[in-house]
Amino acid sequence: MKEIVYKDYTNKSVEVCRELCNELMAYQAKQAVIGKEFFEAMTFENRLNAAFNQATIKSLIVAFNEDTPVGYIFLTADTINEEAKNYRPDWIRRFSADSNGLFPDWLKTPAKVATLNNLYISPEYRGHHIGKRLTEHGMNWLENSNADYFFVYVSNGNNVAPFYEKLGFKFSHPVFGGLIDAYYIKRSPVESHE
Repeated sequence: MKEIVYKDYTNKSVEVCRELCNELMAYQAKQAVIGKEFFEAMTFENRLNAAFNQATIKSLIVAFNEDTPVGYIFLTADTINEEAKNYRPDWIRRFSADSNGLFPDWLKTPAKVATLNNLYISPEYRGHHIGKRLTEHGMNWLENSNADYFFVYVSNGNNVAPFYEKLGFKFSHPVFGGLIDAYYIKRSPVESHE
């Protein structure tokens, strides 16, 4: 393995992550206990590509071994209003009519929220500190986004919650009847140095 190189693809084509994203989606579908068919329908096109093209404030860092992408982290930030906070897609009724959405009831709007959307490293490249480097970038980006809160969403059956808890994320609430669990960090207010 050559030295891993990290490249900023925020203003480039997200296509470079197609294969990695599809691997992540397949992994989530395999692990899912609730809503397996929902995860099986997720692909690069309707997950990463759609979110990347929709986001105005974002960061995409891709790890390469020579010319091969081996991992990535994708982050976004946006101001959440009351309508976005209460949004429930029609398909969610299959799981639960009264389930929580992506954001908790206690979130006061408008609120600037940053989200760690995707973090993935190809299995054969794990154990080489790629995840650590991508996560460090992600946590720095989240902090510099000036968001009030940072969120990460963990699909059911995926055992990565302890990893995010070590980073300071706390459980917030189950999303869409337990399809996903939301974790958050409340950003510390910037101290005044007057």
